[in-house]
Amino acid sequence: MRQSLSETQTPRTVGGRRTAWLAVALSLVLAVVAIVDQSGSRSLFDHTASVYAPYSKDVESGTVYGLVYGVAVLNALLWLLVVALARTPRPVAVGVAGVAILLTVALALVLLFVTEYGVHPFPPLWGLLALLPAVAGALALAGFARSRR
Repeated sequence: MRQSLSETQTPRTVGGRRTAWLAVALSLVLAVVAIVDQSGSRSLFDHTASVYAPYSKDVESGTVYGLVYGVAVLNALLWLLVVALARTPRPVAVGVAGVAILLTVALALVLLFVTEYGVHPFPPLWGLLALLPAVAGALALAGFARSRR
C-alpha cells in the first residue's frame, strides 16, 4: 500500500516491475520444461545417464531433475523478492535486483559449465533456459535505476 495518495509509481518503475515479473515467469519456464521432459521424453536424464555410463555410475532421475527444479525455484523466489521490493521507494530494490542477477547468472553458469569426468552432465539448453531470467532481470534493473534518479 502506498504511504500517500500523492505517491505514484512512474511508468519506468511499473515497467521495471513488469520486467521483474517476466524474470519470475522465465524462472518458472525452466521448471515447466523440466516437468514436461521428466514426464515425457526424459532427454535430460538420458543424456546424464549416458555421460555417467562409461564410468559405471548410476544416476537417479530425482537427483538430476531435482537440481534443475532447485535452480528454477531459487530463481523464482529471488525475482519475487525483487518484485515485492520494487513497490518500496527505497533504492534497496536496485541492490537486490543486482544481487538476484548475479545469483541467477551463477546458477545458470553452473548448469552450463559444470563438468565431471571431463564431460558436461547437462546439455547447454538447460543452462540457457536458466540464464533467461537474468536477461529479463537486467532489463528490470535498468528500469529501476532510471526511475530512482
